Amino acid sequence: MPFPHRKRHIAALLCATALAVACGTPADHKPEPPAPTTKPQTTTFSPAQALTPQAQGKRIHWSGGINAIEAQEGARQCFTLLHAIFDAQGVLQWPRDEQQFIACGAGDYDRDLVALYTLVSFDGRVVGQRMFLGKPVPMIEIEALYRHSDCVQGDEKIPACYSGLLQPRKP
Repeated sequence: MPFPHRKRHIAALLCATALAVACGTPADHKPEPPAPTTKPQTTTFSPAQALTPQAQGKRIHWSGGINAIEAQEGARQCFTLLHAIFDAQGVLQWPRDEQQFIACGAGDYDRDLVALYTLVSFDGRVVGQRMFLGKPVPMIEIEALYRHSDCVQGDEKIPACYSGLLQPRKP
């Protein structure tokens, strides 16, 4: 091989050409639009407003503190909650007009993570109402349960400080 550097020179030119072609884009090239999100829209009404017939089947995203946990037939679990909302800074606030709601779903959640007074958020659908302490409260069918934590930063590794989406345990 009389000219080994020549092969390297040709290889380098080919690589540079391929790179230039791959990186070059026409001036009128428009970026791809973002893929549409598949998350369905939720409504922004309160538990009190969810007692109307028009609310049936509507998707909600509500938060609150657990007041009671009840096992149901068919491997279901229901939570009774005091409704709360997040303010503009992301801090959970308790409205003056106390509103309760009941959230039920299939499965059983880890009692170390979901217990009395745990702060949670639910995605779900309004499916009816039930009497609670002599007043009607809305019932939702749980699609997703998110656990909030009020632990200080750095304690995230402690199981009781877990914050995030929870899945029910399989029966």
